[in-house]
Amino acid sequence: MEISESDFEYNFAGYQIVDCVVRSDDLFYFSLMEDYTKSPDWKGGEGPSSDELLHRIVCYARNAAPDERWTHTELEGFSNIVAGVSEVPKQQFVGSDIQGNIYVLGGGDDDIEEPLKSGKENGVARGAITRLRTIEGILYIAGTGRSVGYREGPDQWISLTQGISYSYDIDRSTSGFRDIDGFGRSEIYCVGGEGDVWKFDGKTWARVHFPSNIRLYSVCCAGDGFVYISGYGGATFKGRDNKWKKIHDDTMTLPFKRMVWYQGKVWCTSDYGLWTIENDKLEVADVSDEVKVASGYMSVKGGTLLLGGYSGASYCQAGKWTVIF
Repeated sequence: MEISESDFEYNFAGYQIVDCVVRSDDLFYFSLMEDYTKSPDWKGGEGPSSDELLHRIVCYARNAAPDERWTHTELEGFSNIVAGVSEVPKQQFVGSDIQGNIYVLGGGDDDIEEPLKSGKENGVARGAITRLRTIEGILYIAGTGRSVGYREGPDQWISLTQGISYSYDIDRSTSGFRDIDGFGRSEIYCVGGEGDVWKFDGKTWARVHFPSNIRLYSVCCAGDGFVYISGYGGATFKGRDNKWKKIHDDTMTLPFKRMVWYQGKVWCTSDYGLWTIENDKLEVADVSDEVKVASGYMSVKGGTLLLGGYSGASYCQAGKWTVIF
């Protein structure tokens, strides 16, 4: 284990991981939400809404002095913070909750910024924010209502929703984005809704002719030159542009929350486990049970794959897995 009992109690006890992100090989962030089921006052049934719960951003600086490796910031009024890292204009953690409230940490900053502007204000947030992802150093954001844009700097989010049609009355139950990824700024894919896939060429958006109307949850623009898109029941497709083939059926209990490219494979995770895709075959990842219990959320950067979930956290570097807790 890479965390002491006292550091675990101070930073993680009473909370659950709702996202994680790698800033560098020695700097990780975890987004936490208060776990009301662990409260002695909870007697079962429906709990409070997420914006009534406390949230934390925990930072793990692996190369810092032992008493400075683990720190956290507590946030009120946020609701389920998704985690990202921006490289431009400087490297730092950026988190957004589903309502577009923004928190920034690192590079000399520790700030709650202005909330994202709504679509009615020509802003990014036409719906709930679901994903942050770094593409060529730029932090992109996606959400329901076919929300999409990127961050230029403090309080500066540029909307890319122009050219993506959306009608709340017509499209709200079938359209909208849950994930975003790209090979670069001139080839970006957004997925969600019922087979709702769009491609951005750096100037304009085009609807992708996707071969299924299942609900989509995750996308990975992989190092092998293909795009992997997964949806309900783990059904997974491989392709690019308008050419796609199904490589796995919807036989799983939960969809994949995250898909990333690492060490020549696509890695996929849900609350129920960790899998890899190689040669068009989905297989259970060859990792220990201690690593598997950390399944849920995942992030990759450089030589590091970070895994975090309800029951723990682990990371892989140079082919070796290390259990954090």
